[in-house]
Amino acid sequence: MRKSLFALLLASLVLISCKDNTPRLVIFSFDGLRWQEMFSGADSALVTDARFVNDTVALKDAYWRDTPEERRSTLMPFYWSYVPEHGYFIGNRYKGSDMRVANAMHFSYPGYSEMFTGYPDDGRIKSNADVPNPNRTVLEALQEDPRYKGKIQVYCSWETIRNAVNAQRAGIPTQLHRTAHNLVNIEGLDITDIERDAITLSGALTALKKDHPLVLYAGIGDTDKWGHWKRYDNYLKSIHVQDAYIREIVKFCENDPFYKGKTTYILTCDHGRGYGEEFIDHDSSIPGSDKTWFIAFGAGVPVKGETVENGPFYTKQFAATIARICGIDFTPDGGEKPEPFEVNF
Repeated sequence: MRKSLFALLLASLVLISCKDNTPRLVIFSFDGLRWQEMFSGADSALVTDARFVNDTVALKDAYWRDTPEERRSTLMPFYWSYVPEHGYFIGNRYKGSDMRVANAMHFSYPGYSEMFTGYPDDGRIKSNADVPNPNRTVLEALQEDPRYKGKIQVYCSWETIRNAVNAQRAGIPTQLHRTAHNLVNIEGLDITDIERDAITLSGALTALKKDHPLVLYAGIGDTDKWGHWKRYDNYLKSIHVQDAYIREIVKFCENDPFYKGKTTYILTCDHGRGYGEEFIDHDSSIPGSDKTWFIAFGAGVPVKGETVENGPFYTKQFAATIARICGIDFTPDGGEKPEPFEVNF
């Protein structure tokens, strides 16, 4: 009886909250996922390179197709079937769309900092040390807004993200991949070797179902790990796994009364990677490490598909885009207020 009353009360609270038109936002970041794979799928220079692939025949069979469009759709079937009908892509250099980091470092902490603080603090943010960000982040600004206070959650595969975005300082609940539970297994999906991101994204999905946060940020990173570990096969596999879990998250949200039709989804990466065999690393000395990309879809997002001949855009515009979606004012500590992403720029 008590369980029935509790369930009824919970359903009533969710129904009441559904009448609230406060924007909902789901944010994903992908550590070191190159624009080349995002827009062209498996790389011909790497997919058959035995230095980086354990079984080149199996990898080609899984992800190689004749055209870039076929390859990217095979690698990321959700993004390339769903986003063109519900939003847009930025960052395909082959089609003249340019996006990059503004910071001079071209590695992770500076990328996340730029992403969430709205400017490149090259004077102070120049290592991956797990220390609090000296700058105020847009997530802190959201936590200070009465509409969003206590309704933000962070899930991350790399623990340093929580300091880069100042989740702890802001009092935002944060779950690391090792503390997130309830692994969601997707039928037909092999998550062997990719369990870290699977745990992170499973935790994020569980939080959306149970807690209904207004803003959820999931920072995932197996792409960067496998890149550094010189395993292009697992790098591709991690992209495929991430795509499948994000499909499940969007599927849930767009069938849940609390989120359906009210939720915006934005995706980006913290930095690029080198070309060819240099895909294993990234920093200011490796060409290509500054190249990033951006995806937006859902509520309030113009449907433009794969945008062309635009930019340059910068990762520092990510924070301004979050602020605009959520309807808050945010000025970076650097003093300059970048414009949110505008696909026609």
